[in-house]
Amino acid sequence: MEETFQGQTFKVKKTMPLRRKLLLAVFILLCILLLLFIAREIYDIGYRRGIAGIRDPIQTPAEGRTHISSFFFNVNVTYEYAYDIEGLVVHTRRYFGFRQMSDAISPMDVGLAWGRVAEYNDRIDFNWDHGDRCLIFEPENALALAKVGDLNYCISHMSNNHLIPADFGVSHKIKMIRRGDHIRLKGYLVSVYGTRWGRETAWDSSTSRNDQGLTACEVIYVTDVEFLD
Repeated sequence: MEETFQGQTFKVKKTMPLRRKLLLAVFILLCILLLLFIAREIYDIGYRRGIAGIRDPIQTPAEGRTHISSFFFNVNVTYEYAYDIEGLVVHTRRYFGFRQMSDAISPMDVGLAWGRVAEYNDRIDFNWDHGDRCLIFEPENALALAKVGDLNYCISHMSNNHLIPADFGVSHKIKMIRRGDHIRLKGYLVSVYGTRWGRETAWDSSTSRNDQGLTACEVIYVTDVEFLD
């Protein structure tokens, strides 16, 4: 910017006040956080449908382990069971961040259903949702739930799955999963032990389809993702 004083021209450089810079930085940060929140909430895209004849998951004893380093977490992954699950995707949730080990190594949860739960998913509104890394469902009414059997049957034929990709290719496929997909996941149910800056964290997979609550989710080290139709 140029200003004239007593016939002489001076170039004046104006800078943004520190307070304005801070406000701008806070505004940009809030916009980024809002976009991340929106992306998380709308990530469950796709459509609701039903698929008949999906089998129960196959689980067999396994041994072995691997190691993961992510966001300064040093993570030991121990195989508990080889796991092969086919299912209808009823809900997904993406997680962003690196504060917790779970978010750093498993940025996506996928809700799967099989048996009559998957078959009747287009006729019964289960109101699937994710909260606190759990899969939640609220059937429209008890009469509708009776079409699949009872609450225990429903619980044993759906699962929330914390997916840990084995490599970049698997990670790319996991990011493509959408509600309504018919998929098959292969890998291992695992127990996870991690440290970062001296702090220890453990995460264990459920090994039963009949449990419920905060410890009922499957933690799967995924080695292959197959889209069946």
